[in-house]
Amino acid sequence: MKIFSGSISDRIYRMAAAFTLPVVAISMFLIDIGEAEALPAFARKFQSNCALCHSNVPRLTPFGQKFLENGYQFPGTTDGGETSKIKLDGAQGPVTLDRLSNMMAVRFRGDIQKASFDNISDEMQAEGVDNRVSVEFPKIVNFFFGGTVTKNISYFLESEYNTMDAQGGDTYVKFERAMMQFSNIGGAQGIANVKVGNFDPSFLFAFPTHRQQLNPILPIANTASYPPTINRMPMLPYAFSSKMFGLSNGSAGPGSPIGDVSEGFAILPFAPTLYNAPSQTGVSVHGRPGGDGSPLMYQLGFALNQKADGSGEQRTDTYAMLRFDFQVAGADAQVSGFYYNAPDAARATLVGPGMDMNDPVDNMIMYAVDPTDITRVGIGARAQWETLDVYAAFTQDSIDKPTFANAMANSSQWEDSASGLSVEADWRFHPNWMFGVRYDQMNSGGLKALPAMMTAAGSANDAINVTVQMLSPILKYYPSPNIALYGRMHINLTKSTTLPNTRNTADTDYRVAGFEGQEHPASNLSNVLAFGVDMAF
Repeated sequence: MKIFSGSISDRIYRMAAAFTLPVVAISMFLIDIGEAEALPAFARKFQSNCALCHSNVPRLTPFGQKFLENGYQFPGTTDGGETSKIKLDGAQGPVTLDRLSNMMAVRFRGDIQKASFDNISDEMQAEGVDNRVSVEFPKIVNFFFGGTVTKNISYFLESEYNTMDAQGGDTYVKFERAMMQFSNIGGAQGIANVKVGNFDPSFLFAFPTHRQQLNPILPIANTASYPPTINRMPMLPYAFSSKMFGLSNGSAGPGSPIGDVSEGFAILPFAPTLYNAPSQTGVSVHGRPGGDGSPLMYQLGFALNQKADGSGEQRTDTYAMLRFDFQVAGADAQVSGFYYNAPDAARATLVGPGMDMNDPVDNMIMYAVDPTDITRVGIGARAQWETLDVYAAFTQDSIDKPTFANAMANSSQWEDSASGLSVEADWRFHPNWMFGVRYDQMNSGGLKALPAMMTAAGSANDAINVTVQMLSPILKYYPSPNIALYGRMHINLTKSTTLPNTRNTADTDYRVAGFEGQEHPASNLSNVLAFGVDMAF
């Protein structure tokens, strides 16, 4: 087995050469672009510059974080009922409304991407996945509506137009997030604020799921097959990912053939989940004991999801977070930690032989006896100097060790814990220029090895769950505070790994789609180079 598809240094050299010349050419063109004055909705409403709430857009300053905590009201105030409002008098009293331009914003993102794979399988070619340049432009357009109804009552709506969803499906328009917040409950400033609806649970964490410098590049995968076909893993912080191989949502009956499952049946090990999901439906309470000026913040919440036992019943996930804000060596800093528990959230799943062992399509889903709880704990930290922003997150997930009723399935090997690390530094070395770099590592868990009788001789030790490492630099140019043009790359540092060959003899065929001795999807992607635009107005 090869150790690297080219050494790590070779990969970095090739990517640097490919990255440098286009960036230099684009930079020379962009230097002549003048400053624009367009400001997003909240800046328009409060007649202020974006830099009041944002450091390197979309990252928030300490002031911007408190503005978010306080329900889009200035810290220490309840100005949501009057600032920049239109007042309408009526028989039952006055009503105040925001102007449309003060509550609506549009975010537009697009990429020109060049991905390089070590191995292009027939399946990948059939899905249109190859080494050619792809134009993902426009890829995603978000429409935001946010503001205050009256003092201490705020709302946020985000609808998304996406030309390709995470599974490579059709164009769609849907609400990604929709919530209301009731701030300063009981009249006490900052002690209790309640958020209700569909939102990112980690919005107060030191390294939140949203507001990333490197916008996520979505996977190309099929979660309606099992095991899932992963043609391209996503580019996102691996501290947020589910990390576990071999899990499903358990929605298909134990005797269902593998071709009979619905989209989302397989849980991708690279998908952001739990506390770090892009959005969850539920309730969150946050505040600062002692009032608005306290350095300690708490968050308690629950999210509603579906159990993975095939019953369709609802489960209730619970989470808690503490954050401490302080100053050190001239930097605004914070440390936060969280706990998240999801009962009956997934089911360890294998595919075994059906009635006709010689028919590879007639394989059957085998579940663990019981669905598993997933528990995640994590810590995050951030330090922000004037032009430098450094932040990191480490998470650890655990599942119950699965037990199968089938003796063959029960001989499979599983790891019940996994961890993820994401570290990023962004440096605004010029008012219009930012350089950033992120390192991600996922020590995955879940399914480690198929049962010996399902694998061909000599391949039983080939790993299914692997350690994934990614290095991602980005260079951004801001012609105005709310517009960024960028070049970015993702260099895969993952050790080359092949999937195990499944047994294929004259009288028995356990061949399962996805386990064909191919390059592992975690190591198959060598690198990604992209140039694009991210603007909000």
